[in-house]
Amino acid sequence: KEKTDTALLYSNQSVAEQNSVDLGWDLLMEEQFLDLRRAIYTTESELQRFRQMLVNTIMATDIMDKDLKKLRNDRWEKAFSTEDSIVESSRDQQIDRKATIVIEHLIQASDVAHTMQHW
Repeated sequence: KEKTDTALLYSNQSVAEQNSVDLGWDLLMEEQFLDLRRAIYTTESELQRFRQMLVNTIMATDIMDKDLKKLRNDRWEKAFSTEDSIVESSRDQQIDRKATIVIEHLIQASDVAHTMQHW
């Protein structure tokens, strides 16, 4: 485990990923990106949903964290389960859940594939 200030800030868990989230979010919140933010979300609910999707997507690039992997796998199972218990969710929620977890897996795959390029 690392003992840098950044590693300590994030409790030595997904340090690069959490730092990327923080840096990217701070940048997005700058005044010069106000129009972009207005295009991404217009309500507090949309803001929270966007932030959660952003965090989950970036955290998906941490392939070493077994707990995050389990959470992703559990969300995949919930999204694509055919059990009757899923019926309680609205159709829109089911579609959102599926889209979000597929995006996370695509980002993870592209992140890993990038390291395999023969530059």
